[in-house]
Amino acid sequence: MREQTEEIAERIVAARETCGYSAEEAAKLLGINKYEYQDFESGQIDIPVSSILKIAALYNVDVKLLLTGESPTEQNYTVTRKGEGVSVERHKRYKYQALASDFIGKKANIFIVTADASDENVQFSSHEGQEFLYVIDGTMEVHFKNEKVELREGDSVFFNSSISHAVRTKNGARARFLSVLM
Repeated sequence: MREQTEEIAERIVAARETCGYSAEEAAKLLGINKYEYQDFESGQIDIPVSSILKIAALYNVDVKLLLTGESPTEQNYTVTRKGEGVSVERHKRYKYQALASDFIGKKANIFIVTADASDENVQFSSHEGQEFLYVIDGTMEVHFKNEKVELREGDSVFFNSSISHAVRTKNGARARFLSVLM
């Protein structure tokens, strides 16, 4: 996982330099402090997927390029076979499998997320756009500021992802869910 994080960081630096931004300018445009952005580029911390999506949008590159070093190639359709999506472990608790990663110019990023059980406090994030979560198996809580919504297998939630939100598994078990970020 550490090697993958370092490779993503190197690609972020290359994309920033191609765009001609300094790290400070990029941080300001992303709405984060320069130290947090420098941490992303150092490869020493785990970069949240929401931040990778923001960075890809700022540098006008597909998220697949940042995650894998490869550009998407399909314009009309793309098929992702079971277990073959681009797999990314962004945090020790979360494993993301990107679906449709090979489609050029997609309007949404689609992932199957496996969330391990955790006793840790939830980590809130926010990002532009909207998000849809559909529980494939397990039980999870979606936290919104002072509210939480429990979702079980087959349940879904659609929300404005600019509000602070977090996901946590329930009952000490793993959960899998479909995440669509628009």
